[in-house]
Amino acid sequence: MDSNTGAPQPEWDAQTGEWVSGDFRWDAQAQQWLPRSGAPAAPGASAAAVTPQPVEASAQAAEPVHPVAAEPVQPAAVAEPVQPVQPVAAEPVQPVLPVAAEPVQPAAAEPVQPTAYEPAQPAAYAPTQPATPQHPTYPGAPGAAPAPAAYAAQQPYPGNPAEAYPGYAAAPPAAPKKKLGTGALIAIIAGGVVLLLAIVFGVVFAVSGGGASAEQRPEAVVEKYLQALADGDSETALALLSTKPTDRELLTDEALAASNKLGAIDDIVVTLPKGTDLRSGDADVTADYTIGGKPVTGEFTVVDYKGDGSWEIQRGTVDLYIGSRLEGLPTQINGIAIDNDSITVFPGTVALTVDNPNYTLSGTTTAIISDPSDYSSDGLDPKVGLSDAGLAAFRQGITDSVNTCLASKSLDPGCGLAIGDVLSDGTKVIDGTITRTLTASAQAEMASLEPDELYSDPLKVHGPYIGGVDVTADCESNGQSYTGCTFLFMPTLGSPLVDFSTDPVTVRWGN
Repeated sequence: MDSNTGAPQPEWDAQTGEWVSGDFRWDAQAQQWLPRSGAPAAPGASAAAVTPQPVEASAQAAEPVHPVAAEPVQPAAVAEPVQPVQPVAAEPVQPVLPVAAEPVQPAAAEPVQPTAYEPAQPAAYAPTQPATPQHPTYPGAPGAAPAPAAYAAQQPYPGNPAEAYPGYAAAPPAAPKKKLGTGALIAIIAGGVVLLLAIVFGVVFAVSGGGASAEQRPEAVVEKYLQALADGDSETALALLSTKPTDRELLTDEALAASNKLGAIDDIVVTLPKGTDLRSGDADVTADYTIGGKPVTGEFTVVDYKGDGSWEIQRGTVDLYIGSRLEGLPTQINGIAIDNDSITVFPGTVALTVDNPNYTLSGTTTAIISDPSDYSSDGLDPKVGLSDAGLAAFRQGITDSVNTCLASKSLDPGCGLAIGDVLSDGTKVIDGTITRTLTASAQAEMASLEPDELYSDPLKVHGPYIGGVDVTADCESNGQSYTGCTFLFMPTLGSPLVDFSTDPVTVRWGN
């Protein structure tokens, strides 16, 4: 109830979802109060909406009361001025829905003489509009005058008229918000759980490889690479490398076939270590497999430079350093000729050979390479030697050279055995009469010629020191001619150098 008028306060009806006050309800669309269903209408009112009529339209509108000119009042002893009394109808109260009643004529307010020191001027009172019984009206309430256009545009009901017209009761409060039902709460909680799980799984996926398909995961790329090597498919293998080697002389199907013939790749098992964070864009994948039946383990670094899940092997080949020991020899790896002292190969088995019948390789000439970080190639330690054919050619070359030199009668037969025509004591050696023979020790050395170990240039094979040579010749001394002169301190056969770069071999001599 309104504390000033006793009229019912507007209330929210939760069942009908609207504001009500007594027998009336507020129609938000029509912006006016309408009789509630089943409530009696006001006398003389139609079944339509109750439309407030302007007060000035009432037939009982009071005649305007003219104020009576008041005589000046002398100041009273009490200096406190008396405030003029306002008309009763002017005091705003809470709006009350209209009730069927005859309008009451407002009484003309008698002006109160002010007690001011100066004579009060009479105030002209405008005609007072009749009020509805018991309380004044406000815009939008039943029986009230229509709201001014400006007010209606700015404060449509159910706004708060108290803000525009101080003293008026506030408009009905906004409809209370409905509480969330049990189903809505369950849906919200379930949605939160799903979101939390999505975040957790998103982190797990990012750490373990994100949304990459099984074929694009790092370990799958390594497995595919090794399987391509086992299948002899060099094109597929090379396509899985992030950087393609420039030296592809042995990165061919032919080379893979030769490698698999020496030791096939099989039983491939790849593993990505637990806890690998793939968000860094690289991962080390461990591969266990066999080469020629021998179990091996390799580690491959796989990278995703683009960040789109397109993983590639950072390094999948091995650079073999052959060294200079085979320089000049037609060298082969897995039967394929190479012409450098360093070569790039796929993981697998590599065998080093030379394509020259005069040479053979000993030491470590075969290696199993299981991954790019495997430095088993350092275990390739070939030692070059003469084959049986090469040894025979070596010995034969030296023998032929020595025999040729020994057979010569000239002062300079070659083989480092040249002598001057006049000796230091003045004896003259007759050219064309010289005979040379090997000493016993030299003959023994010639019977068992062995080459020195080959080092930087395997085509140049050094032989042992041969030994002394006996020399006889015709000579002249002090004007006398002699035959069968013997000489001391004659040149000897030194160490032969057999050059296998020519065919047949050639021999050079040094002391």
